[in-house]
Parts: sequence; C-alpha cells; structure tokens
Amino acid sequence: MKQSPAALRIALVASSLNRAGAEKQFVYLARALRTPEVDATVFYLSDGGFYEDVLRREQVPICKISYPGRPFKILFKLTKALWALKPHIVLAGQFCDICHAALAGRFHRTLTVGGIRSDGLWEVGTNGWRSGPMLHLPHALITNSLKARSNLTTLGLNPDRLFLLQNVIDLKDFDARNAEPHGVSIPQQRFIALAAGRLHPDKRFERFLKALALAHQKVPELFGVLAGKDDGAKAHLVGTAQELGLLPNHLLFAGECANLPALLARANLLLLSSDSEGVPNVVLEAMAARLPVITTPAGDAPHLVQHGKSGLVVDFNDIAGMAQAMVDLANSPGLRFAMGEAGRKRVESEYEFNSLKTRAVRLFQSIAEKRRNKPLLRAIRALAPDGIT
Repeated sequence: MKQSPAALRIALVASSLNRAGAEKQFVYLARALRTPEVDATVFYLSDGGFYEDVLRREQVPICKISYPGRPFKILFKLTKALWALKPHIVLAGQFCDICHAALAGRFHRTLTVGGIRSDGLWEVGTNGWRSGPMLHLPHALITNSLKARSNLTTLGLNPDRLFLLQNVIDLKDFDARNAEPHGVSIPQQRFIALAAGRLHPDKRFERFLKALALAHQKVPELFGVLAGKDDGAKAHLVGTAQELGLLPNHLLFAGECANLPALLARANLLLLSSDSEGVPNVVLEAMAARLPVITTPAGDAPHLVQHGKSGLVVDFNDIAGMAQAMVDLANSPGLRFAMGEAGRKRVESEYEFNSLKTRAVRLFQSIAEKRRNKPLLRAIRALAPDGIT
C-alpha cells in the first residue's frame, strides 16, 4: 500500500462488518469521509459480512487482515499496513477493536481514537478486566450517545478524552428502500406492532411479548412482528410467546429482515424494550419511516423520542404502561400521524447523513487541538480555510 496524496489520511479499523447497527454507522462514517481530499481506508480484521460488499460497492478501499484465532499476527500485519499508509488518525470502529487499533497506532505515534457504540457500561461489563486498559489505550474516545459520555465520566474517565458523534441515517437511501418489498408475510387488516433487533437477552424482547399479549385483550386486531437474527434468545422468546397464547395467530418471528425500511413502512408502531443502548438505529429508522415509537429509557432513546411528541417513553419494567401505549396509539390514528411527522422532521433536521463528514472532521479538529497534534491540525486545515469542506 502506497501512501495516499490526500490531505488527511484516516485508518478505520473494524473486526465485524455484519448486518448490525454499529457496523452500519461505521460504514456511514467511511462513506462520508472518503473523498478526494480525505483518504479513509478500512482495515478489516476479519472476512465476509454484509457490509463488506456495501463498502466495495461504495468504492471505499479495504485492506483485509484476516487470521482467525491469531490476534498477534493480526496486530503485526496491521502495524505493517499502517506504516505504508502513514495515517493521521487510527480509529477503532467499536470497543472490541481498540486493542489492535490503538496498539498499532501508538507504535507509529499516530493519534488513536476508540469507538463506544453502547452506553459505556455495557462495554465495561462485557469486557471485564480488559476494559480498563482498553479505555485508556486510545488518546480519545468517541461515543455516539450522551448517556455513554455521562457513564464513562462517572467511571472516572477524563471528560477531555470523550467526544460525541451521534448516529445518522441516509434518508435518500432509506426512502428508496422503504418503497421496495420487505419479504415478510404479514396478515392484512391487522394493526402491526413491530420490534426489531438481534434476538439477544440484552434486548429484553420478552417485555414486548408480554405487553403485546396484554394490549391484544383490548385491541383484538393487534399483531406483533419480531424481526431479527437469533443471537441466543429465540428459543426462550418462542416459549414465552407460546405461554402467552400469541402463537401462531397474533405474532410472527420474522427472522433477519433484508429490508427493514420497507418493513417499518408496513408497521403501525415500533416498540424498543432494551436495557442498554447507545443511540438505537432502529429508533432513528422508525422515526424516518414516520412511525410513533414506544421505548424504554435505554441509552439516548428518551433523547431521540420526545415523550408525547414523537413517541412515548415508559419505564423498563412497566409492561402495563407499554401495553396501554400500544392501545392508545392503536385507537388514535391522529396521534400516530402527528407523532410520526414529528419524528421524521427531527431526523431530517438533526440526524441526516449529509452532515456527517462536516461533524466528523470538526470533531477530529477538536481532538487534535486538545492533543496539540500539529500534523493532524495542518492536514485538517489543508482541506479548506475553515478546516472543513
């Protein structure tokens, strides 16, 4: 790999390009940054995955470094590849990528940045004793949520190392896809309550099922759709649904949906039941699809969903509250329309993809100023007189 002539060179490191929210935001960032004056190269520490093909179609360069089960060889090869690129920034897409990205970047005395895609506490809890070194290896951490920044500050991290880059959605692509077939067999003349995400215990979809069963007693036409790839929780959820009498007539396990925007366009509301989130992509997409959202106060969900305006926020274990929210929305088309329109306008004004490059470069500029990183500052200022294009 030859050094790029671009003014600003960024190495984006990822070990997963599967179809999931964090990976989608990683791809958005790579797409936004990849311009003639910015060389954003993806260093992919694995093989395959839905978004690898997406990146190639978008002509984002990928350097694959895949040696399953051999982390030290991956680190050596990544370090060698970075030597050729000589990036100004090495950015780990997710917390799990920090070890490789930060160690390789620091070897070259390059500014290293780690990504936090949940609420901070989830990352720490999942990685145990390793989380301490991982939190301190990068020069800075980028969170996608206010909640994560607050949690990490509470854990003792210096706020000067924490920066916020919120999630976005590509509305042009989203709107084009929601007009296409969704591939899910949904009964006609039913009111569709949708929950979507990987079927993992953290998502707490049993809350959705219990609320659905309770609401169905008052709204017989209510029908639930649970869309997502099984990540260890499906068997338990199927058993719960059977106990509640939801199967087979009042609930569909739709599996992983290839076209979630189209499925959202067919639904009447979205319910998020999670314990922990960063900025949940599915909520942004539901708002983009003009759906009212019922959500727990997980991560930044209550910041996205303005209670009473674009949706309803209920306590984590308030099953009766979730059910009543479904009933209220099912019985009020006017309320659903008003909330859906408010959510769409919020996404258009604050979370549109087209603003991502400008916000990301300004964030890198802020980090460079905090770190007094003169080479990076020169590279950013070379993009345009004000530091951005």
